[in-house]
Amino acid sequence: MPSSYLTSADYATYGLPTSTTSAQVTQASTLIDLYLKRPEGLVWLPDGNGSPGWMAALSPSNTYQCAGPIAPGQNVVVELTGGVAPINVGDVLILDRANSAIAEPVAVVSLGNGLQSIAGVTPPVQVTLQNVVFNHPGPCTLDAGMVIKQHKFMPDGRPVTNLAFTPVARLLAGQGRYGYGRRGASSRYQVDEFNLLASLSHFGGPPVWEFFPMVNTGVDFETGQIWVPAGVMLAYYSEINIWYVAGFPASGIPPAIKMACANVIQAMGMVPQMGAVKSYKAGDTALERFSATQLDDDTKAMLAPFRAKAWA
Repeated sequence: MPSSYLTSADYATYGLPTSTTSAQVTQASTLIDLYLKRPEGLVWLPDGNGSPGWMAALSPSNTYQCAGPIAPGQNVVVELTGGVAPINVGDVLILDRANSAIAEPVAVVSLGNGLQSIAGVTPPVQVTLQNVVFNHPGPCTLDAGMVIKQHKFMPDGRPVTNLAFTPVARLLAGQGRYGYGRRGASSRYQVDEFNLLASLSHFGGPPVWEFFPMVNTGVDFETGQIWVPAGVMLAYYSEINIWYVAGFPASGIPPAIKMACANVIQAMGMVPQMGAVKSYKAGDTALERFSATQLDDDTKAMLAPFRAKAWA
């Protein structure tokens, strides 16, 4: 569902009339997400334990089903049906999202027959879930596409990079792979120097994505800096995928975001249907606007700390 950064209880605090509608709040919140370059929004919803579970503004990209019950445990094997979208090792699925008491994110650690990806899941497909906390009596739903997924190229020979969205609320899953060094770098390319398995991989096709658990992965939740451990070849990955949740609970949205949302609603209300028009002219039909955006400089300053770090 779309982001909504104000409730009716906030209207008086941030200078909005009681006649403000939820549609206006949704429009302003959506505009804020667009400016922040965060289509996933800033709000996460809790799982059955109250921990960050998934992003509130996202809708499932695909929903799979499991006919039988799913018991808690490590490396739980289940059979999925009903999906037509691809499913990959590392994907995070939300189990029983509609039931707040047992909803939880689970990572896919392997697929049947050792595959890395399956194009569709219409027939039953066997997958292994890394860690199931709750008992799910079944039938169960598993929603994909509800958390942030980010692809990063790692610095040469270093295990540290930065995530785009902060504050990081929870790391859920990761996968990495080894690429080939650029021309002139082979003499210092760690994998080729020290590992026979890596040398043989030159003859085995494209590098394979390797799932890695979050338990040994370090992160600075405020800055988004992440440290990724070495993989099976005892060398740092060339590129990684990270699935995570970032932002705030609905009860903890920062006042700056709420104030910015109120400012946008007021700006939209004061602008006539023709737009923020400074002057009209009938002859030769001239039209001059005050600004090409509903966000003034003060509002942009409020939002600046929450913008996606696309450069990271």
